[in-house]
Amino acid sequence: MASASPAPAASQPAGGLSGRFEGRAAFDAQVLHFLQQAAVQGWRQVIVADLDFADWPWGSADAVELLHQWARQGGQMTVLAHRFDRMVQRHPRWVQWRRTWDHRLQCRRLLSRDEAQVPSALWSPQWAVQRLDAARCVGVASAERSAIVPLGERLQEWIRSASTPDFATTVLGL
Repeated sequence: MASASPAPAASQPAGGLSGRFEGRAAFDAQVLHFLQQAAVQGWRQVIVADLDFADWPWGSADAVELLHQWARQGGQMTVLAHRFDRMVQRHPRWVQWRRTWDHRLQCRRLLSRDEAQVPSALWSPQWAVQRLDAARCVGVASAERSAIVPLGERLQEWIRSASTPDFATTVLGL
């Protein structure tokens, strides 16, 4: 997974992983494939959202290498979470990557009191992955505008009106 394969045609950015998926392994494959395509195709904008990212494969060496490859190309990532404490506990590699690439990230805490409303998704203008049932890891992945646009609008609304900057890379004390 660390070495990127050639980019598929622009109309199929996820090379066959579109459609419905179910289960932890399928979700992990979707996340890693999304990151691979972001790196290979140089996606400029990425938004990821989840309650706490506890069950995402962020801590794997493959994920971190793909994130490095993507970040070197100058993209920007917005990370939306209800809380970030589990990121620190479960994904120390991602936290270290984040320190290196802080200038490419904006981490925001979602203000919703209803945790069931927090989306679990990866989004770019080229591709979207959304878990519709996070507990069972059931979701859909698509390059179709009819899936990408509404999810992007929903995530942008969370950013604008229901989130605040959070998860600083360093804690300053006096």
